[in-house]
Amino acid sequence: MRLVRTLTTAGILFFFCIAPLAIAQSSPMVVSIQVSPAEASTPASHLWYHIRPASTGAARMLPSTALSTKPAATASAVPRPEMYPANLSYHGGHVVKNAEQHPVYFNCPAGPTACWGNPAVFLNNLDHSAFIHLVDQYVGSSANNRYPLGAAVSIHQTLQTNRLDQNDIGNLVHAAAVKLGKHGGYTEIYHVFLPKGIDVCLGLGSICYSPDDPGSFSFCAYHGSADFDDIGHVLFTVQPYQNVIGCQSAQPSPNGVLIDSTASILSHETFETITDPDGSSWWSDSSMIESGQEIGDICEPLDNDNSQFDDPIFSVNGKSYRIQLEYSNKFHGCTHQ
Repeated sequence: MRLVRTLTTAGILFFFCIAPLAIAQSSPMVVSIQVSPAEASTPASHLWYHIRPASTGAARMLPSTALSTKPAATASAVPRPEMYPANLSYHGGHVVKNAEQHPVYFNCPAGPTACWGNPAVFLNNLDHSAFIHLVDQYVGSSANNRYPLGAAVSIHQTLQTNRLDQNDIGNLVHAAAVKLGKHGGYTEIYHVFLPKGIDVCLGLGSICYSPDDPGSFSFCAYHGSADFDDIGHVLFTVQPYQNVIGCQSAQPSPNGVLIDSTASILSHETFETITDPDGSSWWSDSSMIESGQEIGDICEPLDNDNSQFDDPIFSVNGKSYRIQLEYSNKFHGCTHQ
């Protein structure tokens, strides 16, 4: 059963800085815009999510049914010997054949490079790489540069607490889309980046990204979708600060712990948004072990003794990163090709 939520606002003004994303320019021109509470809080329904578990005790205690709001998956039958049980199956839903990707930077006056290691550079490299073509087999297109960077949004808001919930995330996504003049659908993806010290929780608040509260610290990021009356269906990912124990990439890494940890989790959520944006498209159901797992879930790396993810190192558009692999039905395994 899908989770249905209504978004509300606390009456706080949102202040936006909106700029076209210029990879070659470190400090692009920024236009500041003030947005009223009414503009920032349109009710949403059919809010769906799928989390990327952290390397924490709380995450290991989660049942599989807590990873997503889609119905619990069950294997339809024991696979025949010639079958590959981890292969993804198509369940009839939408896929993302092409989309602009919009970074939404929250509460980081120092800029995205300082807070997250400049994830826009990684998204640009990913769009121009051979790695992204791994999704061709699932979306039915092989054209180049199908997932380019769109405009970025910088949001600054005074908070009363360090913990956001689904309502808050919905408000940020909606306000960013409205200010960019975008409508919903499957041709825009919004990546919401949260700075160090900001937590986010799902449901009743027991499943969280919360390094300051180990008892609820269950995930590193998630992707999801929601419906808004004015702009329609919207796809988004939520990217908390990844340079924490439980979400970090193992070291040493080519670009340091901040850049590669951010890039690995962002890559995971981007691939899953493309192939399973609403929880109704590509996921595995041929074995109980992999049942319900998406393209990135199957290839999540083992963690080391420091609770860091032991991702491989490979080139993405000529730049080396330590990031996770993704599952390919073509090769029946995890790969970057």
